Amino acid sequence: MRSRIERGLAQAGVNFAISETEARGHALHLARELAYDADVLVAVGGDGTAHEVANGLLAAGLEDGPPAAALGVLPVGTGNDFVKMLGLHDGLNGAIAALASGAPRLFDVGRVRWNGGEEYFINGAGTGIDVEVVRQSLRLPRMPGVLKYLTAVLRAVVGFRAIPLAVTVDDQPFQDHMMMVAVGNGRCIGGGFWVTPDAEPADGLLDILMVTSLNYREIAAVIPRVMRGTHTGMRQVTMGRGARILIEATGDAPLFFQLDGELREPPDARTMEIGTVPGALRVIAGATHIDGR
Repeated sequence: MRSRIERGLAQAGVNFAISETEARGHALHLARELAYDADVLVAVGGDGTAHEVANGLLAAGLEDGPPAAALGVLPVGTGNDFVKMLGLHDGLNGAIAALASGAPRLFDVGRVRWNGGEEYFINGAGTGIDVEVVRQSLRLPRMPGVLKYLTAVLRAVVGFRAIPLAVTVDDQPFQDHMMMVAVGNGRCIGGGFWVTPDAEPADGLLDILMVTSLNYREIAAVIPRVMRGTHTGMRQVTMGRGARILIEATGDAPLFFQLDGELREPPDARTMEIGTVPGALRVIAGATHIDGR
C-alpha cells in the first residue's frame, strides 16, 4: 500500500514526506509537532487516524493560534466515514487528486468535555450500544467496514439493555432508557450506517439521534432503515439539531462513549458536555461533498 501511495502522489505532482506512526496516539503527537511545518497534514488510514491528526492540529491551534496546516485524508482504513463528507470520488485515487488540486474548506468540529477530560471529534460521537459495538468490533478480524460494524451490532444487541439517560439539546430536554445516542458532525458511521443523514459539517450545528429501548423485532426493523438513512420518521427514533448537547447518566453506571469510533471509558464520568466549534478545521475536500446513500 505504501508504494502505491508514494507512486500516486508522485504522479500527481504532490511534494510529500512520510512520518510513520509507532503506536496508538502517535499520530496526534506528530500532528501537533508538525502543525506549522507543512501546508497539509495527511492522515493515511481510517477514521481513528483522522481523529488523531485532527486533534493534534486543534491542540496546536489552541496553544499557538490557528495551525497553518490543513487536514487531508487518504482513506485506507475500514470504515472511512469522515471522507464521505469530502467529495473524494474514486477512493484512494480521488483522495490523491484532491491533495493535488482540491481546495481547503472550513469544517466545524465537535468538542466533548467530561470531568477531567476534553477531546474533539470530526465525524461523530455516541453512547449506549455504540460503546458495546466498538468493543465487539475490536475483537473482530479485519473485514470491510460496513460488514464489520454490522457484525459488531448483531453481537452487541445480545443481552444489551437500554441505559437511563437525560439529554438536553440546546434548551430542549429528553429523558428515557435509551439504546443509543449518536451525535453527528458527519452523516455516517460504521462504513454504511447513515445515523444522522442530514448533518452538515459546516452549519455550526450538530445533529443527534436518540433511540429508545427496543425489542429484537424492533431492532430488526430499525437496522436496515439506518443503513439507508430512512429511519428519521420512525416511532422509536428521535432526531434533533443544536449547538450544545448535554448527556447525563441518571443510573448508577458511569458514562462511557466513543469519539470517531475511538472508545473512551473514564471511570467517574457522569456527563458529556458536547458543543460545536464552527469553522475550526481546514480540510482538503473535492469539488462537491457526497449526498448519496
